Amino acid sequence: LRFKTWEEDIRHESNAVVIAMMDVSGSMGEFKKYIARSFYFWMVRFLKTKYDNVKIVFISHHTEAKEVNEEQFFTQGESGGTVVSSAYKLALEIIKENFPTKDWNVYPFHFSDGDNYYSDNDEAVRLADELIKTCNLFGYGEIGEEGASSYRRSSGALLSLYKDHLKNKERFIGVRIDDKEDVYPALKEFFGKRGEKV
Repeated sequence: LRFKTWEEDIRHESNAVVIAMMDVSGSMGEFKKYIARSFYFWMVRFLKTKYDNVKIVFISHHTEAKEVNEEQFFTQGESGGTVVSSAYKLALEIIKENFPTKDWNVYPFHFSDGDNYYSDNDEAVRLADELIKTCNLFGYGEIGEEGASSYRRSSGALLSLYKDHLKNKERFIGVRIDDKEDVYPALKEFFGKRGEKV
């Protein structure tokens, strides 16, 4: 019995999945996609130093969410509005079906510019709390406008909403990224919450 437990611990310790989510609505331009791509590249690279097996699942969303491949994730754009809860709902389904937490360390991370339909905010917070319960650490990165002057660098609607209303903040980290130079400090903040050195 002891050996079986040890074997399961090893399997759990060696598997990690990144659930990469990104708003692809009209307001997410090339700069914002570049920031997200840079962050995910370094995040996966860092996790590969900690785990033997690292997978990444890509979810793009506007008013609806869908699982896509890496190329689609970083190149496709959609017009229209944003319903953040659609991404979290799909992420929870994918985790439940493919990445049981007894076998996987789960790291969902969502990039957005902070815009969301007001009518979806309560559901987004509720599902973010659900995600936090199922994962090692849930991250939200809010990307500002390139070169935004400091007086415009305030948190958008979603980051403020999460900081004020999430119930399970101990496994949540929210970061604001306005420039390319902000990517590495954001990574440090994300993994620093778990006591990891980046």
